[in-house]
Amino acid sequence: MIVTITLNPAIDRTLILSDALEVGELNIVSESYVEIGGKGINVSRAIRSLGGQSEAMGFAAGANGRTLKEGLMSYGIHHDFIDIPGETRVNIQVVTPSGEHTDINEPGAKISDADYLRLIERIKLYLDPSNLFVISGRMPPGMSEKQYMKLIRIIKKKGCPLFVDCGGQLLSRVLEADYKPDFIKPNSTELAAATGRPKTKDPEEALIGAMELHKRGVRFVCASLGDNGAVFVCENEQPLYITTPLNLSTSSAVGSGDAMIGAIVHAYNQGMCYEEIAKFAVAMGTASARLPGSQMATMKEAFEIYETLQVYTM
Repeated sequence: MIVTITLNPAIDRTLILSDALEVGELNIVSESYVEIGGKGINVSRAIRSLGGQSEAMGFAAGANGRTLKEGLMSYGIHHDFIDIPGETRVNIQVVTPSGEHTDINEPGAKISDADYLRLIERIKLYLDPSNLFVISGRMPPGMSEKQYMKLIRIIKKKGCPLFVDCGGQLLSRVLEADYKPDFIKPNSTELAAATGRPKTKDPEEALIGAMELHKRGVRFVCASLGDNGAVFVCENEQPLYITTPLNLSTSSAVGSGDAMIGAIVHAYNQGMCYEEIAKFAVAMGTASARLPGSQMATMKEAFEIYETLQVYTM
């Protein structure tokens, strides 16, 4: 089983403007999308879109939290959320005709120590070495780095494979801890922050950074380079650089990184080999980026990209 943990989920609203954004003026929306979100939930949506199943966990608050759980049910995704006071956040993305994205994100409901302990007790019900866990996204208000590290430690001490997707200072702290995740997927910004190296989309430079993170104890590193593909490093395997065909149209990159994670864990759970997992990740991320909002590509759409990918041994 795959268990996704979204500590700070959201309702994502995408507004597509008919003209350029004018601050302080009336702006007309030509299209809009409302979707359940939060990075871990997006991973569960990607897994479901590929025909797999997962258990979505985390915190849900208020009317928006109920909407979140109803949305998961409509997708056919199992969930086991902790209900807390407050209101699950709403994230708004404004998209102009030229493709510029403006994000307006709420902080989310504040959790108490009691809320955190209830989540830990619920997670303990799923701690089996055959279950793969994904912790994805930011911490909610009220949660400390110490509590985040404890969550990782509890999962890893039971021998469960773990994928952690976070950025900034939190990723650096995760990489310094005694119990490290098995999988990470830094983008170019996160890779630069974690290694102290310049931000780059050059695969050779990204490989140096990915190898550094691998040597710190992470078994599988996917360094995502956006429209320039991705670099993969895995223990006992040759590093790979996988790139997509040129001139592929992109509708929205929102959730494409989560789509990659969903593909990785689904493919891993299906017993695919390292190169297949890597190709599947790039194919799913690319196919999802061609869809509006944070829609997730289907297996068919991902496979159409999969067959066109170029794979280089580094």
